[in-house]
Amino acid sequence: MPTKKCGLGFDCGGMMLKPGIGPGECLNYKTCGSALELSPDEEIELIRAREERWELFRTTRRQAAIMMLMQRACPATAQSLGVTEQVEAIATTLQQLQERLNGMSGQYIAPLGCEVHRYSVKRPSGVYVYNKLTAKEPIFKPSELEDNVKVLHLSHDDDPRNTEARLGIERRNKLTHVRTLLERAAKLLHLAALDSL
Repeated sequence: MPTKKCGLGFDCGGMMLKPGIGPGECLNYKTCGSALELSPDEEIELIRAREERWELFRTTRRQAAIMMLMQRACPATAQSLGVTEQVEAIATTLQQLQERLNGMSGQYIAPLGCEVHRYSVKRPSGVYVYNKLTAKEPIFKPSELEDNVKVLHLSHDDDPRNTEARLGIERRNKLTHVRTLLERAAKLLHLAALDSL
């Protein structure tokens, strides 16, 4: 005599809360078998045991397949696969980055296209080295004139104006590098979000 099998793949003992019963003893045996002739989204009515009573519930073959896999196929989760941990790590890193960016408030950051240059001036008393902050367009506020200028004089090498201007260039370069990395990360996160749907 052929072995009877559940047409939907359920663990009949678990469904009926009677461990060890086979499909032939399950109240859903005929329904599960006839469900194979239905489309995946047509509804069927099944019986399952809940505590000390029977419960009728409507489902489809597709929903029943998911239920069976969730009960018997050792389902993984985003957490068990390490995805949740990575999302949390990204959130923590973004929070730390935001704190560092907030910490740059009040520090000079040079605009794009600006650089510091050293130049020499010959005087009768000798040669003097100075520094200047330059831009391609007149964007700097002048000290005396009304129109913006392309050059700000920063004085000697050890003058705080020169030191802070050079630090401002470094900060700008670091931030533009961070921007590039974040653009790449944003694209990858976008792909990850699309893949998870």
